[in-house]
Amino acid sequence: MGLEDISKQVCRPEPYQAWMWTNIQKRQLNLTKWTILFVASCVILLVFPRTILGIILLFSSTFVILMAVMRLLAILITARDQRKRGQSPEGLQNDGLYNGDLLHSGDPFDNPVQWPRFTVLVPLYREAHMVTNLMKSLSKIDYPLTRLDIVLVTEADDLPTCLAVRRNLRAPFRLFEVPPSQPRTKPKALNAALAAIPESLNGDIITVYDAEDRPHPGQLKQAALALMADPRLAAVQAPLGYYNSRENLLTRLFDLEYAALFHVWNPALAKLGLPFTLGGTSNHIRANVLAAAGGWDASNVTEDADLSFRITAMHNANHPRRIGTITLPTAEEAVSSYTNWTAQRSRWLKGFMQTWRVHMRYYKTAPDGGHFHFASRIKNLFSLQITVGATLLAAYLHVPSLMVMTILYLASLTDAYTLQHPMIIMSVLLGGYAAAILTAMFGAHRAGKLHLIKFSLLMPFYWLLNFIPVLMASREILVAPDYWRKTAHKGEQTTPTPTGKPALDPANAPLI
Repeated sequence: MGLEDISKQVCRPEPYQAWMWTNIQKRQLNLTKWTILFVASCVILLVFPRTILGIILLFSSTFVILMAVMRLLAILITARDQRKRGQSPEGLQNDGLYNGDLLHSGDPFDNPVQWPRFTVLVPLYREAHMVTNLMKSLSKIDYPLTRLDIVLVTEADDLPTCLAVRRNLRAPFRLFEVPPSQPRTKPKALNAALAAIPESLNGDIITVYDAEDRPHPGQLKQAALALMADPRLAAVQAPLGYYNSRENLLTRLFDLEYAALFHVWNPALAKLGLPFTLGGTSNHIRANVLAAAGGWDASNVTEDADLSFRITAMHNANHPRRIGTITLPTAEEAVSSYTNWTAQRSRWLKGFMQTWRVHMRYYKTAPDGGHFHFASRIKNLFSLQITVGATLLAAYLHVPSLMVMTILYLASLTDAYTLQHPMIIMSVLLGGYAAAILTAMFGAHRAGKLHLIKFSLLMPFYWLLNFIPVLMASREILVAPDYWRKTAHKGEQTTPTPTGKPALDPANAPLI
């Protein structure tokens, strides 16, 4: 079966077409307009340098203050929720949120048929060396085999990976080979694999894992129970962390970044009922919601982030549109070299640019049809700015802002320029750093990785590294928007699979 035939089977409601990056690409970029705008901006800056620099500093300060307040709010929300959950021994709280305790008190169902069916998709490309350990890790998942279908998705022309999978195939694993085609992206492979699954094997919940993943054995059960406990949830995200964080300083800071994101920031947004960007792995989505949303956008290189906001934009009341978090983690392999980190980060930032552009458009119709509610629009736009937008803005402005402030400060020493309100600007900068560092420290504490806390003060230097990747992403989104920079994984002979409870359980769903 050709890929065109497979693609026709993927459920893509007509309204969803407008929400695709490919639809944005059809509108040719007016380089003349952007060139004129850039030249005009430079002229205005040269003519009114003090005014423009003042506006830039005011805007940057406002942005830093907003993000600092949101981070402190996230810390307070997750800390308060932890105290509240600590007072109740039940696994299911009064608000219908699942915190995982039932997994440690025996199977809640006598009959395996009572568990929902899972379809686990694992896209692989040029990762033959990862297959053996991957299948060993996924074999440790504690879930009824009659309700579990794990599909290893490979490119048909990636013969080494295909052969490695075939050599290890056994129940509940299956192999699906994607016919060679463009774009050569992970979401395209996921769409093709999902469309080719026989109806008899269709899962109630769709899960995505990556080649290096080591999910907690109880993660699928916890995801199932969370979705069963709260019909408002469309998807849940498991926390991600790195098993090789002690390898070098870069991996330690990378893991700190993830600790803040998955143990503080995302749970707090979920608690507030706001959308957040799903991780590229360990997300568990109701199959009917995924179909109604149109599957994954094959041309978006951060298909997970795009899908998050598309789900929460849906109209039909029969489609839940909230995203929550669960507590049992997945261990991954952090890239340990700056070259690989830069390549991976540039793809993420390019995908964020695609996602921001798509979801900043004005839509009258929701992805699943019907009117796009005003309240949903406002909620999505706000969350889009404090997640995707804030990440891009920080990547673009962090280095230039520090350079401008340094130049202005040196100029003020020679009386060539008088820096306005220097103490206020410095206080705002230090306050923003302090809030972000506290979030990282609190995230490491909640993730049970206390050894990372002492490295938190180095996070501002880590954030500076985003400048080169964002410049790479800016170029690529113009010349190669669909290009997928492959993350190279070394693999390990022996890698630990998390088996215990996390040190602290994060908040895992919205408030009622």
